[in-house]
Amino acid sequence: MAPSSPSKLVVIGTGLMGSALARAFAAAGHDVAVWNRTPSKAKAVGGGTTAFENLLEAVSGRELVVVSVSNYAASFELLSAKGVSAALAGKTLVQLTSGSPADARSGLEWARAHGVDYLDAAILAYPSFVATDYATVFYAGSRAVFDRHLETLQAIAKNSTYVDEKIGSAATLDCAILEAYYGGSLAFLHAAAMCKAEGLDPKAFFAQKNSFLGLISVTADAAQGMVESNDFSGDQCSLNTHVAAIEHIVRLSTDARISARFPKELLDNYKRAVSAGLGTQELPAVFRTLTQD
Repeated sequence: MAPSSPSKLVVIGTGLMGSALARAFAAAGHDVAVWNRTPSKAKAVGGGTTAFENLLEAVSGRELVVVSVSNYAASFELLSAKGVSAALAGKTLVQLTSGSPADARSGLEWARAHGVDYLDAAILAYPSFVATDYATVFYAGSRAVFDRHLETLQAIAKNSTYVDEKIGSAATLDCAILEAYYGGSLAFLHAAAMCKAEGLDPKAFFAQKNSFLGLISVTADAAQGMVESNDFSGDQCSLNTHVAAIEHIVRLSTDARISARFPKELLDNYKRAVSAGLGTQELPAVFRTLTQD
């Protein structure tokens, strides 16, 4: 189904993600130009896109400019090329390059200096998930600019979520979710390693996935309210008890002669909270010692 008002846009950067984005926009009925430092990579995108060898020609006449390159430094270098920054004046730049909140703030500063509307975005998906129900894209910046382009942006993710006016908010939320993902993944992989080291088939652990995911969910729900009220008191399970449990994990790892780095790091963080006098509080009280160096 064609969009009610097709957009003319350009995707700068045609790596795996950029190519997926460009094809999704084109499949939704938009007029899509693509550009890459290596022209053959732009031509390989296909899917109804139009490849350009000259970046200035690629951005000319395009109302929406989507950038997906290796880093913000590379993005600024490209956009500041002769004639390009001037051609972007009055257009909307959507930065889909992965970065930090500080990068996003630099991006907004650059955009303001060149008369460009700017949205900083973070995509939570693998390239193969683009344009599927598994894709989420977070956006930060002007709500009016986001609303103006929402229909077009939904071509890459129906779940296009506006986070906040603060330009670093999309990158912040993305990093927060990824930390939970990477930390949780390391935890369950270490758990599987413990099982294997003790002669227990790891599949017995993985079969209990709902058990540990359920505990995380319950704790996250409790932590939300506690963080908001800054009150970590309760009568469920004290930090002192949790520390004792983590000590067993460290001992198991050491006895089994597998890496104990991860559980030791966990133990250090929880013990730090206990040393701060929070031992009788609930587990989320660790939050207090994580907001300071």
